[in-house]
Amino acid sequence: MQSTVSSIIIHFNNVEFTRNVVRQLSGFTGPSSHEIIVVDNASEPPLAADAVPGARIVRIGENRGYGHACNRGADLASGSHLFILNNDLDFPENPLPSLLAAFDSREEGGRGRIGAVGPALQFEDGRPQRSWSNFPTLFAEFMERRRQEQSRDTSAIAAAGGAVTPSPYDRHVDWITGACMLVARDAWETVRGFDEAYFFYFEDVDLCTRLRRAGFATVFVPRTSVVHFGGGSDPLANPRIVLSYRQAQLRYYARYNSAMMFILLKLYLRRKFRRLARSGEITPELGAQVLETIRTFSRRDERRQFQEAERVHS
Repeated sequence: MQSTVSSIIIHFNNVEFTRNVVRQLSGFTGPSSHEIIVVDNASEPPLAADAVPGARIVRIGENRGYGHACNRGADLASGSHLFILNNDLDFPENPLPSLLAAFDSREEGGRGRIGAVGPALQFEDGRPQRSWSNFPTLFAEFMERRRQEQSRDTSAIAAAGGAVTPSPYDRHVDWITGACMLVARDAWETVRGFDEAYFFYFEDVDLCTRLRRAGFATVFVPRTSVVHFGGGSDPLANPRIVLSYRQAQLRYYARYNSAMMFILLKLYLRRKFRRLARSGEITPELGAQVLETIRTFSRRDERRQFQEAERVHS
């Protein structure tokens, strides 16, 4: 029998987090059938077969990024809706009834097809995390930097941009975070899931951009909340994260923003990372790596590869 919801949990080197998510999902009595798939994204050691009772384990031999792992799980899923999940989550309540209802209520209200919905994310202490945002622009980047300076909030999610709303009502937004999103299968298949060119960061923004272009809406559902433990790390603490984020940002701007916007982004990032290196907020080595990435990233090459891939799948 086809499941209504297929939960796809990406596991990487933290069994207790994954076990907790599976245990909670297994205990929910939702409105429909439900399968749970855990994708072991090349963990060391590999996830044991009996580590997460109630879930199907899929092992990937090489970590090729979050989007790649999600896509492999989706390939095996039978559900009409795909519940994409980090493993570092906790559920104060079952979010699925509210998330599924968002698809029905919006479509019945004449607002068009819904492609993806997401809950309100929060820290363990109840503070809100960035759960949705507008599509990236330099203006949004500047405003986010100003907000961080005022609030001294350096969380990784805040650094990626976003907005929090106190409204209890569902709302159309540009994109929702891939840490926890429910995607309709027909929408997922229309855009072919996550773009695996993104290793980590911006794969969710890119997905929602392509959903919008394909005629699907993205909806934020604040009436249900999910705790995300991983949303509080310093974005400058891990050099790999810094490089991955900026590579993904350049890729997204090259694909979807104008040539002038891309040039301005490069100028802004050069100035920013030179300042960070001079102030000692990042190491000179990391500053040099980021500046080299900025220098060598070609908008023309990225757009050509993206357009060729689109033609192949059209």
